[in-house]
Amino acid sequence: MSTMASKAEFGAHTEAREVIEAFPENVRNKTILITGVSPNGLGAAISHELATQSPALLILTGRDSAKVEAIIKELTIAFPGIKTRALVFDISSFASINAAAAQVLTYPESSIDIIINNAGVMNIPTRTLSTDGFEMHLAVNYLGAFLFTNSIMPKLLASKAARIANITSNGYVLSPFRFDDKNFDNNPMMEDQRPSKQNCEAFGVPWGLGYIPAIAYGQSKTAMVLYTRELAVRLNGTSVTAACCNPGAVKTELWRQMPVEVRESIFEMFPMKSLSQGAATPLITALDPKLPPGAYLDDSKVQDVAEHASDANIAHDLWGLTEKLIGETFEW
Repeated sequence: MSTMASKAEFGAHTEAREVIEAFPENVRNKTILITGVSPNGLGAAISHELATQSPALLILTGRDSAKVEAIIKELTIAFPGIKTRALVFDISSFASINAAAAQVLTYPESSIDIIINNAGVMNIPTRTLSTDGFEMHLAVNYLGAFLFTNSIMPKLLASKAARIANITSNGYVLSPFRFDDKNFDNNPMMEDQRPSKQNCEAFGVPWGLGYIPAIAYGQSKTAMVLYTRELAVRLNGTSVTAACCNPGAVKTELWRQMPVEVRESIFEMFPMKSLSQGAATPLITALDPKLPPGAYLDDSKVQDVAEHASDANIAHDLWGLTEKLIGETFEW
């Protein structure tokens, strides 16, 4: 079931420019931070669209300084006078995130109005652990966003109306959060933590309890949806709201490691979007002031979410576990 956001006419084929022109006042003179920016990626497309509406500052982050600077150069040429700032850090590393967050808190700007958590990885062929010992999809797609966003929350709370926009995926349907085996160590799991055979079959991906890239990706995206739901609860009564979205099947570098047959199966189910169409739903998620707290958007509309990614108790438990894994607690 879908519900309307501000613009009922928006849908699967909506272009980013349509969105940005519908909400110009929510970009103009705003300080906006986008993570995971690189050439020909979704973050770059989002940045280009935001630049058309005169933001006060675009803060672009990434692990590779050359890639971030390449986007900044493109923006500077296309939009003379645009103010940008690069922030280079590794979102899979807690130490790197903490250093970057500390830097953000010293920025002269009094507040950050929007953060778009776009950084992500997909289909890492073999089980890989981060420097902190966590499965890499989980580390990048969820833990890193959780730690970075929560650590810079003072800057968001200082805004009159801030928005946290988390990029997730409809791939969340492949797997609940595996509380008993989050790192794919082959620990025994409760039945309700196991991946969905039916959904794996529908997506054309293999099913199993061990490490399977698509299932690891799915778990990390479920975590991001749950994080958004719990953020909305914890930020209730503040000036900060949170929402998340599935940008759709967009042909970016994220697909490079996916087996061809799986990729073809997914593109058959979900028609491939252009970068502009892929940027549309994230931009609605970041800019539409009428979204309900903790909303999940797909094809430019607010959608219902499966129980394993929307249950309030699961979201609360995941927050507590995540604080233990990271070794920090957050209260506002």
